[in-house]
Amino acid sequence: MSLSPSRAARGLALTGCTLAATLVAPALVQAAPTSVDLRIEAGSSTIYEGPVTTDGKVVSPEGGPDQQCDGTNGGANPGPGPVPTSALDDGEGPGNYSWAGQYFPSFMDYSIERIGAQSQNDSQFWGVFVNGVATQVGGCQQIVSSGDEVLWAFDAFSKDRTLRLDGPANGTVGQPLTVRVTDGADGSPLSGASIGGTQTAGDGRATVTYDQPGVYRLKAERSDAVRSNGLSVCIDRAGADPCSSADSAAPTVGFDALPRFASGTSTSRTFTVKWQGSDGAGSGVVAYSLDVRVRGTEDWRPVVARTDLTQADFGGQFLQGYEFRVTAIDRAGNRRSSVGGPVNVPIDDRARRLIEFERGWKRLERAGAWGGFVRRSSTKGREVTAKVPGGGRVALIGRKLRKGGKLRVLVAGQNRLLRLRGVPRFRDVLWVSEPLPAGEQTLKLRSGRNPAEIDAVAVLP
Repeated sequence: MSLSPSRAARGLALTGCTLAATLVAPALVQAAPTSVDLRIEAGSSTIYEGPVTTDGKVVSPEGGPDQQCDGTNGGANPGPGPVPTSALDDGEGPGNYSWAGQYFPSFMDYSIERIGAQSQNDSQFWGVFVNGVATQVGGCQQIVSSGDEVLWAFDAFSKDRTLRLDGPANGTVGQPLTVRVTDGADGSPLSGASIGGTQTAGDGRATVTYDQPGVYRLKAERSDAVRSNGLSVCIDRAGADPCSSADSAAPTVGFDALPRFASGTSTSRTFTVKWQGSDGAGSGVVAYSLDVRVRGTEDWRPVVARTDLTQADFGGQFLQGYEFRVTAIDRAGNRRSSVGGPVNVPIDDRARRLIEFERGWKRLERAGAWGGFVRRSSTKGREVTAKVPGGGRVALIGRKLRKGGKLRVLVAGQNRLLRLRGVPRFRDVLWVSEPLPAGEQTLKLRSGRNPAEIDAVAVLP
């Protein structure tokens, strides 16, 4: 579970254990953003339940402090990856909630104090489970894998287990429907769980019957356990196609924040597009499709035809801008689309027909840079020339240096002197021009005496 409350007498207990206890073996580090099933159970209601795409990152609880949260916290894992607290942070958008936590520098992790409107108190605290098992480390220390269930639960330290609810997705009016409740950790059947007033028997099964068509959302509860996942069941009239008489509303779908430039989230021309969908009280989203088109064109082409994931990788071409269309489809066949972008792909010194560096611009390998390399000059007057399309704006991408110098930028009558001294951050947007005239334009960059670095050049519509 997550770090327990900050009381000296209790210390920073982890599910009743100290940090000296045997830790759960970490999962393999993920190389890319990962889709997990996030569920947040408050005292009497479910705050959020759905897929979230996440990765190790700096998380931002309401009121701060913002801190790195990527599995390496406290030396828990040798490399970074997605973790339960990053999933909690990334769920804020689709889940329409906020969270707050206290950060403990000695453990490099948070105690979660509030999610949504549910705050901890003197005897009830937030904890976290992964695949039904209470974590033995903090929420920034347990690396999770694609498809894992991340469950944040209120009053988790008083619960012996989590519940898992399974059953058919469709049923018929007036006909009994059998569902089953098991232990979320080991799959063993559980008796005495309540589902809409019906109790499960020794084999974990219960039977429910509905006399009206509709989409019913079932949950199982037991006093010693965290309530179950939700099970959506379409109840149709006899002879009807599944969900056809129960669900006529289309799901919602939208992109996570798409970057202006591919370099905003990636070091290469291949970047990850992420989205989220929800069907509310409907039959449930069963698939997504993702299409792409070059900015300014009409023709869409598929990236992913049908997937249950909420992300896909896309490889772009230099100086192109790409718009994306994601479509969500529910079990009743209802669908809805959303369009986002453009995401613009910069050029660097690999695009030799478009950008030229004079002697004196050294090529240096840097893992965090666009394309894995930067160009640096400490000699005054060394030029870079790039050919860029007009009609939009041009942007310079790179990083400042602690002892950085100046860089003269000239394009289409615009003349700007950039001061590049500051905190080094790879793939920063250092400057964006005013709109350029139509037609091909020439961008010139001229170095000063002190070091200046250039990573890439991009264009905006």
